[in-house]
Amino acid sequence: MSKKLFLFSALLFGMTIALVPACNGDKCPETCGNGVCLDDGSCDCDPGYEYDADGICNTEVRAKLIGTFSTTEQCSTDPNALPYTITVSNNSSDVASFNIFNFYGSFASVPVKATLSSTTEFTIALQTPVSGGDLEVSGSGSIGTSSTGKAQLTITYTVHDKTGANPDAVCTGTVFVKN
Repeated sequence: MSKKLFLFSALLFGMTIALVPACNGDKCPETCGNGVCLDDGSCDCDPGYEYDADGICNTEVRAKLIGTFSTTEQCSTDPNALPYTITVSNNSSDVASFNIFNFYGSFASVPVKATLSSTTEFTIALQTPVSGGDLEVSGSGSIGTSSTGKAQLTITYTVHDKTGANPDAVCTGTVFVKN
């Protein structure tokens, strides 16, 4: 074998070894489910998933949110605190999204879409829930657990009247507890 061919083969072999991801042997679980194995042997979950009891990314974050939540809310434009409920359901577009019905005590039959940015945070991108409507909403929130152990959403958002006829309703830190 010529010296050049030998050096080329050795170089090609070395590059192949360098580009193959490191195997962590017994550090990695057999599978990470909906995630990837990191060099330290832990799983990094795909957006919308979190660890199950075995440390595998098989649990949808939004699964614990499906249901009805209650609040008593007072926004910047409301003279009195108003009690109402919202309903959270899956959004079929992707596992990292969910729908909120009756958002702001309005939009009972049309959803406001929320998108998970982590296992404990979500955003509500600027949207007009009612097609052709005058109200648009945007905001952000967090997912937690209430003192009674139930799922809890804390949401800060704005409802804007595009016509300018009404002032913006700013709702800060509204706590919704799952029924």
